[in-house]
Amino acid sequence: MRIQLAIFFIFVLMIVPAYAEVTEVSLVKSFYTIDEKISFSGNENEGSVLVNVVVRDPNDKSQLLGGFSDPEGGFETIPQSVKNIFSVIGTYNATAFVYKIENGTSLRLEFDGQRVFVVPDFVLGLKAISDKTVEVEKTITFTAALTDSSIEDVVFSLKNEPAGATIDPKTGKFVWTPSKSHGNIQDVLYNFDIIVTKGAQEDKENITITVKQAYVEPEPKEIVCPQGFEPIDGKCPDKPVVDSNELGVAAFVDGAKDPQSYVDRYNNEATYKKWFDENYPEYDSIYEAVGLEEPKEKERKFGICGSGTKLIEGICTIIEKPVVKPWWQFW
Repeated sequence: MRIQLAIFFIFVLMIVPAYAEVTEVSLVKSFYTIDEKISFSGNENEGSVLVNVVVRDPNDKSQLLGGFSDPEGGFETIPQSVKNIFSVIGTYNATAFVYKIENGTSLRLEFDGQRVFVVPDFVLGLKAISDKTVEVEKTITFTAALTDSSIEDVVFSLKNEPAGATIDPKTGKFVWTPSKSHGNIQDVLYNFDIIVTKGAQEDKENITITVKQAYVEPEPKEIVCPQGFEPIDGKCPDKPVVDSNELGVAAFVDGAKDPQSYVDRYNNEATYKKWFDENYPEYDSIYEAVGLEEPKEKERKFGICGSGTKLIEGICTIIEKPVVKPWWQFW
């Protein structure tokens, strides 16, 4: 009798199927954009069965996705266009099941018009980070922390950070050693963001690190030039700097020489004239440079030249005097 009852119960168990249950469901990606195709993945406890996912919008309209699980129960639905399923901005409900929807597993989705993502059951936030100060070639380090330390698998990053600054994406440890190029003759401020993300959630903290004054501006060195010379752009000029209203006699004039000799050279030697014109353009004429009064136009026309010269076409020209022989040489 007992053997017959045992066989009966085994027979009953064989003809009554066990309902497969979806134990886990999620999006394949952390979020999808409106131009992508969306897919769900997860696990069920039977294996090799069709898994259905019903997505209901805020107006209770539904769309169906599906896919077969593998022998171990893992599944992924056939991708479908986000645009075909999500059109109303708001919160959606997605339920994955095998036989009965009431035995399925659900998750909430948010559609913001551009992206679809799982509504998080946590609030991601960074603790406040105070501004820092550091010297060049000294290392500064600190660790960014979350307001909720129970949140796992977050990613830390930097934005607009100074060259050489790094942050560990898993631990949030920040390290930076400012080089000499980051310093200056005054304090330099570097402002940037520390960012933490998980799925579609993100939070950031702005921080300023001040690199202390690295160099002392050297005091200007006093430049002493010879008499009659004034420094220009930190250097002594090649020739005296003279007020254009008080030029006076040019530096090349020798007081022991007749000033007219310079005028004669200017009028008679082309190379001397070119040298003077190129090097002393501040003077209106050779007369002004040597301290002589320039002759009036009429006097210049008739000529005022030195001994042994004659005005020819406005230029004093050296002439040769005839040599007169003594009377006794004619005999």
